[in-house]
Amino acid sequence: MLHFRMDMPLYLMSLYGSIMILVVCLLRRFLKNRLSKFVFPMLWALVLLRLLVPFSLSSPISGPVPDLYLQFIGDPTVYLVEDTDVVSEVASEATVYRFTESSRTLSLDWQLALLALLCLGGMITVGILLYQKRCYLKKLKNSLLIEHNETINTILREMEMGHILVFTNDEIASPLVCGIFNPRIYLPTGMNFQQTQFLQHILIHETMHIKRKDNWLKTAMLIALCLNWYNPLVWLMSKYLSSDLESACDAAVLKQIDVDQRQNYAYSLLTMAITENRPTLLFSAFSKTEVERRIKNVLSYKKATSFTLALSIILLLSTTIVFATGGQGPFSAHLSSYCGTTASKWGVKAGLTRDIALGENPGQRADHMIFDVLEADETNDPEIIAAQVKTALAKEFGVEKGAFRLVVSLCLSEDEIALEYAKQGITKGQDGFYLYKGDSVRIYEDEMLGSIQTRDNGMVDISVRRNRLGEITSVTVWRKGDREFDRRTKEIERIRSYDMRISNETVIIRNNNSVVEESTSIDTKLGNGFFYEQ
Repeated sequence: MLHFRMDMPLYLMSLYGSIMILVVCLLRRFLKNRLSKFVFPMLWALVLLRLLVPFSLSSPISGPVPDLYLQFIGDPTVYLVEDTDVVSEVASEATVYRFTESSRTLSLDWQLALLALLCLGGMITVGILLYQKRCYLKKLKNSLLIEHNETINTILREMEMGHILVFTNDEIASPLVCGIFNPRIYLPTGMNFQQTQFLQHILIHETMHIKRKDNWLKTAMLIALCLNWYNPLVWLMSKYLSSDLESACDAAVLKQIDVDQRQNYAYSLLTMAITENRPTLLFSAFSKTEVERRIKNVLSYKKATSFTLALSIILLLSTTIVFATGGQGPFSAHLSSYCGTTASKWGVKAGLTRDIALGENPGQRADHMIFDVLEADETNDPEIIAAQVKTALAKEFGVEKGAFRLVVSLCLSEDEIALEYAKQGITKGQDGFYLYKGDSVRIYEDEMLGSIQTRDNGMVDISVRRNRLGEITSVTVWRKGDREFDRRTKEIERIRSYDMRISNETVIIRNNNSVVEESTSIDTKLGNGFFYEQ
């Protein structure tokens, strides 16, 4: 199932475009002499499409979206209980169990500064390119139209390009094509117009640029450079694009001339290779860039075999599919609530790995599927539960299992936790804080349960360890004088010495009418996804 949108942000367009450039460069490095010449201009056109058009096409092969601006905090928690007497007890926990993902983002001031820098760099790039274009247009302003040269008119008619105007100019060193909507061919005045074959090669080459819309592609490349002036890969792409367009044009010309004319065409390339430093993106023209390589390609040119042509088409189609659907824009990964039931010791929350349309009320439908699995499960194995939930969701929404990501975590009642802990010597004091065999606990953590409790003073730190099935296997204890205990003490003192302002939630714990502020920065050093007990 595909999902199309037109809201890809510029930073992701640049990121995905850069990845595509690297891929095309690798293909170019190893397959350039083995594939048809038209392949790489087509691939560069796909890269330009990614850099310039903000489309997002999600598919099963789409890559994950960088979580730069996504936050999912405070999603609703749903419990299915069998005993109405415990409804109030479970409801009070709904603000405790959470599925939280958060990431820091740049402050507004930094965002504005970065935007201003990007705009400034883009305007400077546009100014430089417009200045270069203006200088060359000024040279072309005094060109003379060739109207009555029968040789030129005959060649253009044979190419079905009789409507193209040809000019001469004494300020250019080699032929070129200028214009997008109304392209024109410009020839240097000093060129020998009496050499019919030489003139034919020149005009075929230039009209081939017009037929292939190379100036359109170069214009798109210029726009991409202005938008991505800061990206060296885009500048590298501009160099390779010009080179590959010339190679493809040479190959197209060689199809139009006889075999015995190839050597003469190579001589024409050598003769008309410019000695001036003209920006190759502004015009389609003979270029001194890689002249030796182009001449070798001309002399060794062979028509593509059926196998080579088929391989080129397959590669082009496959890369087109990957490029089009490999990157997707930001989307809401939220799907279900956090679902727990007294019939199972595990709670499940489902999210999405890719942007996808799931129809009406997808959250409610996902909740029902999760509850059905939890109610029917008799294994209490989180891996089996996860597999069953993914299968049920895939069947319900008609998509692949990989479209869903799950968080499966322990979901125990207070009585169940107290019973488990009592067997390990862990109890709660009257102040609500844990005791371990009578000693006050300063820091307690149960990573799989997602639970942590801290206070300023205590005799021990404890960590509850569980196996894959959620059963307690051991309790690790650190006392004063132990290296880990002392390290935690220094860490807590260091963190408390600062006014911590972070993007995550700040949790307020009340105890005996006193308020202790616990920054989650402390807790993230001990584990992720924890809830807080009072």
